Amino acid sequence: MIDKCTEKMNRFELFTLIYFWLDAYYEDATDDRLITQISDMNPFIWEDIGSADPVAYIDFCEFIGDKEITVDNSLEIAKEYVKTIDYADVTPAFDDLTDEDIERWKDGCEEYLSSDHKGADAY
Repeated sequence: MIDKCTEKMNRFELFTLIYFWLDAYYEDATDDRLITQISDMNPFIWEDIGSADPVAYIDFCEFIGDKEITVDNSLEIAKEYVKTIDYADVTPAFDDLTDEDIERWKDGCEEYLSSDHKGADAY
């Protein structure tokens, strides 16, 4: 049996999972900067691999570099990445996570990775 925590994911998959997390966390946001930041990150606007504002995904890829991403380390990478976003402070979405939140992140990763999804073959 494969340990799901060590299952690898690509950059686009992690970017998409961060987008999902932020979109859910700020679902009722009224701050224009937050709304713009999350909208710019939307990975589903275009058919290709990227984001609504291409710079958002390019910046993310530069941050990731050659890091190996697994379900187990993805949350820590996500936390570090959101600290680099200058336009709007989205770090609260990843601050003070409970054990339940961490399990929800891992479960979301596993569910997403096990389904057919855009970017599954991206590198």
